[in-house]
Amino acid sequence: MEKSRTPWWLWPNLLSLDAPVVAMVWLWIFAKLWRFPYVDTAVYWVLGGLVWVIYVVDRVLDAKEAGEDRLRERHRFHWRHRKIFLGLAGLVFLACLGGYFFGVPTRILWNWPKVNLDMNGPLLFVQFVAALIQAVFTHGFVVMICGAGFFLFGRGQEVAMDSKILKNALAALTFAYGTASGAHFYYLEGPTQMIYSFEVLAFGLLCLMNLNAIDLWEREAKRGEEFDYREFVLNLPLLVLGFVSILAAIFWEDYQKPFHYSVLLASAALLMLDRYRAMLSVRLLRVLADVALLVPVPIFWWWFRA
Repeated sequence: MEKSRTPWWLWPNLLSLDAPVVAMVWLWIFAKLWRFPYVDTAVYWVLGGLVWVIYVVDRVLDAKEAGEDRLRERHRFHWRHRKIFLGLAGLVFLACLGGYFFGVPTRILWNWPKVNLDMNGPLLFVQFVAALIQAVFTHGFVVMICGAGFFLFGRGQEVAMDSKILKNALAALTFAYGTASGAHFYYLEGPTQMIYSFEVLAFGLLCLMNLNAIDLWEREAKRGEEFDYREFVLNLPLLVLGFVSILAAIFWEDYQKPFHYSVLLASAALLMLDRYRAMLSVRLLRVLADVALLVPVPIFWWWFRA
């Protein structure tokens, strides 16, 4: 019997499970950063589920627009099993809505509406719907703008790397704001502070470098030549991000140090992967690029273990 050619460590990427895991981990990091001792479990699962749905839909759409010979491995896998993926995506999306209504504490969403949990029946349901609408027009609105820009202006599987950076930037912002929203709506205020948060923007830049690195590695492996401006779209931004993180860890509040150390460590991990990319397969590089974003977990666990 012929053995499968797909290694076990590649399955999370093929099944689009890597991005939801990264989102849920960084939601926990943002909750620690902003001093929220507890974030409801439903928030993690709703976030992970929505990220998975978005990734599945994006990969199926990308596969539909590209020819069979131009598909990447993960897109080819999604296209071949598109009926299963899209069916599951619909179910997961409905589950996320249910998780929001019955699991997310709506009374804390921007401190409005004041949900009276003693109510039952239609009146309580109306309050839940009102809270959902309020969430959409605060934190959700920010994420939807970035997401709409991604799907409207970032479509296309085989485009020049210069244009692909725009798609990656929109995807990174959507991912960063969507992840941070899961913790930030515990503040009794609107999303303005989150939009301009140094930490959220740093995480967004880190996500952008993750996407740029994967695109560069795959394109260079396919074409056998380096991208002319790779230093400006990958290495230089990572060096700047790492340097700024060091300064922030030195001069900013002590409580925020583990976050800045984490960004520094993740940036260094991506730089190391790029430095030794010739020694690794593109498959493994793609997986390790996401693992680099999970490197901060031990730092936060050790720092906040008490």
